[in-house]
Amino acid sequence: MKNYLKNLRFSNVVDFMFFNLTLFLIFFAWTRFIFKSVTIALVLTFSLLIAINIIKSIRHYLKSNKTASLKIKTSDLENRMLVLLCKSELEQIDLFTSFYDKEKIECIIENLIIFKDSSAISVNFSQKKEPQESFLKTIYKARINNINKLIILCYEGNKQDKIFFENLKDINVSIYEKEEVYTKFLIKKPSFENYFEVKSGSKIKFKQLLTLSIDKSKAKGYFFSGLLIFFCSLIVRYNIYYVIMSSIMFLLALLCVRHKENPNVTKIK
Repeated sequence: MKNYLKNLRFSNVVDFMFFNLTLFLIFFAWTRFIFKSVTIALVLTFSLLIAINIIKSIRHYLKSNKTASLKIKTSDLENRMLVLLCKSELEQIDLFTSFYDKEKIECIIENLIIFKDSSAISVNFSQKKEPQESFLKTIYKARINNINKLIILCYEGNKQDKIFFENLKDINVSIYEKEEVYTKFLIKKPSFENYFEVKSGSKIKFKQLLTLSIDKSKAKGYFFSGLLIFFCSLIVRYNIYYVIMSSIMFLLALLCVRHKENPNVTKIK
């Protein structure tokens, strides 16, 4: 109850009152029109309102649980994948070989685990965005070792590359990105230690927001937005709002152009 009251906001109370008042007026007007009795109309209207609010509360509860569960799953997925990226190639190979019976594995060639049925899996977690060349080398290596079915595991690849490689002749290639790697492999293992948990309730500071707002790359966007609003001010009768907004846009564009980045700070994209 304390947590509920703590999270209760004035805006939510207003929305609740507006929603119920509007429904009350609609239901009361129609029930009174149909049954010609104020008492019956009130009883039916309040019964409908209670039923609707109960259903709404149940749906909200189920949705909240689903959202919370999805958030936990997403957090676990990201943590496991980031930990996997940090592991050495040998540790990665050891991890994925543990999902198979040793009797089924014929040999391991670098990052390629080859099975006795002429299939193989390739472990590619040297970086987040796997380049095309990495896939090319992996598939070439599989072909010269007479592999007819290959599963490539990676964090993320180019979508067009994925379509191309999965449609090659004479070899069945499947590329598993982080979601499939998580559901088909990593979820079967006990939880990894959470090294990359983000602080809950962390907010962007005003200084950080200001730095992001006046980034040099945003100058064109501000300028053309200001230009559009400026031309609107020429045709609108009461144009003070447009004059103010266009001036702000042009000022932000100037600030972006004049803004100098800290040479000691490396941008993370």
